[in-house]
Amino acid sequence: MCFSTAASFGAGILLSGAAMVAARKVEKPSQRAFAAIPGIFAIQQFTEGFVWLSLTNESLSGYAQSSSLGFLFFAEVLWPMWIPFAMVLLEKDQARRKILFGLLGMGLALSVYTLYILIAYPCSAQIVEHHVQYSMGFTGKILLAQVIAYGIVTVGPAFVSTVPKMWILGVLVVLSFMVTKVLFPDYIISVWCFFAAIISVIVVYVLEHQRGKSRIEAIGV
Repeated sequence: MCFSTAASFGAGILLSGAAMVAARKVEKPSQRAFAAIPGIFAIQQFTEGFVWLSLTNESLSGYAQSSSLGFLFFAEVLWPMWIPFAMVLLEKDQARRKILFGLLGMGLALSVYTLYILIAYPCSAQIVEHHVQYSMGFTGKILLAQVIAYGIVTVGPAFVSTVPKMWILGVLVVLSFMVTKVLFPDYIISVWCFFAAIISVIVVYVLEHQRGKSRIEAIGV
């Protein structure tokens, strides 16, 4: 997380619990990727916990680069393809599936490009004013285009999806980005990922709502 070592590991523990609850609510294979979201966020937050440790303990400073790259992999490479992928699996409406497949293709392209950036450019992390500030070694118009594309493929699927209550997830993520942009503009990667991680507990609510709907349909009400 963005505020302390303890907060990062605490968020990881909380999300691990949410991940176990989400896993128990899975009824179909198509729900597994979506249900895995809190668990992946838990690993991501544990990883940032190690970033904190490596930046605050001289004896662990040798792990700063690897832990930072690990966090950035989850934040910048995995999510742009995982979110639309999970939504595609859940979607039943064929027209919406085509849109989601388009977002998935865009997300895959973005993930490959960002992975190249992580490999080809120097990436680092430092603690500034009680936050972790990540640097990916490139700026300018390409970065702006990447940010826009990132928002489209990670937030857009929640609004395209016809799964009941999925829009709540999208709204909360958008609001969290706005808050982060206003209050923590220099630490967006770390802070927004923290907010998104906590918001991911909504996955449990969406899955539970799906279970309830399935039961109603099964008894013909």
